[in-house]
Amino acid sequence: DGGNNQDDVTTISLPFAFTFYGIVYNSVSICSNGWISFGETDMESFRNYTLPGPGGPSPIVAVFWDDLKTTSGGDIFSYYDQNNDLFIIEWSDMRTYFSNSSESFQVILYNTGDETPTGDDEMKLQYKTFNNTTTGNYGWGQVHGAYCTVGIEDATATKGLQYTFNNQYPTAAMQLDDETAILITTRGSDIRMRGDVNQDGLLDVTDVLILVDYIIDQDTANLNPYLADMNQDEIINILDMIGIILIIMDY
Repeated sequence: DGGNNQDDVTTISLPFAFTFYGIVYNSVSICSNGWISFGETDMESFRNYTLPGPGGPSPIVAVFWDDLKTTSGGDIFSYYDQNNDLFIIEWSDMRTYFSNSSESFQVILYNTGDETPTGDDEMKLQYKTFNNTTTGNYGWGQVHGAYCTVGIEDATATKGLQYTFNNQYPTAAMQLDDETAILITTRGSDIRMRGDVNQDGLLDVTDVLILVDYIIDQDTANLNPYLADMNQDEIINILDMIGIILIIMDY
């Protein structure tokens, strides 16, 4: 670890069985480098990679996967809130090895599997202090990853969801900052219909006109980029507008 020598991983029992990508786990491994892995692992991966992929343990929840250290009062805590049936893992006042930036964040595991359509339990990744400052690359002499990795990956390392890596985000994603959070769930939403960019519950010419304004002027005032990306290619352009028109015309 480039002389850090503070990498550590500890496996503890969970207060309730947690289902992740269809597999039930009764323990979790917590790493000082900002990630957890359900089940047991002795890996201490400090160098972050893309998700899904072969780097690091599988499964993994990369809450803030980066090379972190506990100097200047950093510590890691866990707490079971029995009244609300949730389990909190917190990395408090950690420091990045690369630039000594302060980081404080949590993952909250909810015992909600019987409430979701897939039976998978929900989790929240939340950030009190978010400083994504580990610039770099994987070139010669650079052992640290490019910024942090945030996302999830299953036990096979073939399925996952990457929220950010190398400070890049999907088109529809909110950029992480202080006091932001991500809820990971398999529940659907009745109020979100792809193409309904103004979220009025209707798919009509108004949505087309808003999308035209965006394509011409890049005016995002009335645009929800997730709903506007009809073909899910992370690019909002005329193809998405055609997709809305075809649905309106019941092509």
